[in-house]
Amino acid sequence: MTKEAATQEPYERRALLLHLGDVLETVFCLSQCADDYASIGDAVRGNDALASFTLLGFVDQRMTPRDFIRRASGAFFIWPKALLDETLNRPMLASTVKSDLFDDNAAGWRSYVEERRADVPWFGEDVPEVAESAAPAHPAAHESTASSSSTPAPASVPSTTPGSAPSAEAKTEAIAPKRKPVEPSVKKEVNAKTEPSRYATWPWPEKK
Repeated sequence: MTKEAATQEPYERRALLLHLGDVLETVFCLSQCADDYASIGDAVRGNDALASFTLLGFVDQRMTPRDFIRRASGAFFIWPKALLDETLNRPMLASTVKSDLFDDNAAGWRSYVEERRADVPWFGEDVPEVAESAAPAHPAAHESTASSSSTPAPASVPSTTPGSAPSAEAKTEAIAPKRKPVEPSVKKEVNAKTEPSRYATWPWPEKK
């Protein structure tokens, strides 16, 4: 990435977040009258409040309002995490929208991309033919699951003399072994090494 591109990226992320806000507003307003109209075209023509939402003019006008709400939710639900990720996955941002809202609607997709590129010049570039999986932008959840599954099982209760049941003390020691308390000095050392969140001031420079 060039220095100029790196300088512009925070503002491009902001523009896409603002667009996401417009999409959420579109979905909410349409949900208030979704059962009153048979199609998006009917809704836009019959409700002046919906006419200002340009996204509704780009999608297939025969789509039902409920279908649009479902598709838009699937197209944009990953955007908040993706736009706050350290490395921006540009193709994924566009591919989820294209596959969910503009399948078999090339003209509408071109119009939508043209509008987005007024603020984000690279939007819609290198979009794969098959949409990428909308997996969580951060792999932390997967890592925690893997670490949990690799946690060793508690030690089995030691065997006792045949015919006699293990004592309560033996069970307690086998299942919950004693742990050495963490010294205060160790706690301070761990806290000192903890790095601050990268989201503390991102994407704007820290004030001095």
